Amino acid sequence: MSERIQYEMDDACFAHYQELVHELAGITIRAERKSMLVSRLRRRVRALNLEGFEEYLVYLGKNTVEHEHFVNQMTTNETYFFRTPRVWEYIEDTFLPEWLEGHPNSRLEVWSAASSTGEEAHTLGILMQKFKDANAGFDYKIQGTDIDTSVVAKATIGLYNGRAIDRFRMARPACFEKYMVGNDTDGFRVVPDIKKRINFSSLNLFDTSAIAKQYDLVLVRNVLIYFSASDQEKVMSTVRRNMDAEGVVIIGESESLNSLQTDFESIGHTLYKAKSQSQRKAA
Repeated sequence: MSERIQYEMDDACFAHYQELVHELAGITIRAERKSMLVSRLRRRVRALNLEGFEEYLVYLGKNTVEHEHFVNQMTTNETYFFRTPRVWEYIEDTFLPEWLEGHPNSRLEVWSAASSTGEEAHTLGILMQKFKDANAGFDYKIQGTDIDTSVVAKATIGLYNGRAIDRFRMARPACFEKYMVGNDTDGFRVVPDIKKRINFSSLNLFDTSAIAKQYDLVLVRNVLIYFSASDQEKVMSTVRRNMDAEGVVIIGESESLNSLQTDFESIGHTLYKAKSQSQRKAA
């Protein structure tokens, strides 16, 4: 059988994969993304020495352990330190001072809800530690979650090199010098004072039972674009239930909640806060 025929995927087969990835991860794979799905699954089909995509569907039906590998193939994990500068400027210059004024001698709870390989959560840690160094009554804890178990493992190790480090070093040289340890050969990680305040775990954002905290700040950036409108509303409902009444949520640059039915109101570009009880009743 030729390589081309062996790895073709007809529309019926594609539809089955669309249903499966939505069932397992809530992700909506649109028709124009079929070539992406084919490219990613081809590697897994080859690794398992299967005949093609139809056989892989059968394999997935018989081997639930494989679901984790399948979902990992479907997620996109592009991230880097201090991605989207305006987000970090808002957190550093506005959110943190205002939060501390209203919560003296308290611990800030932060959730990086699509943490990928951990650069976002570690960026948060660096800014929080910088703020803590200047404000003795402040403390923080950061939870990073992602559905992809392979990137959660990398985030937990938290060792970075290459372009991720080059960008960071150029964007924030003083922070890099003070809060990162390591070298260009072995890689860099955040200092222990930051590392001990960050935890990573695997989480499906549709699994509401797995979250047990009320967060003051939630970053759920560049993940809503993979969901249908109704599923976006479900995710944001989960986020709202696990946020403090005065909490702030930050979404991605290309995302918006304005056309969705949610309990959030805009306070700036990509920035939202929970609606008050009276606002919810009026709606």
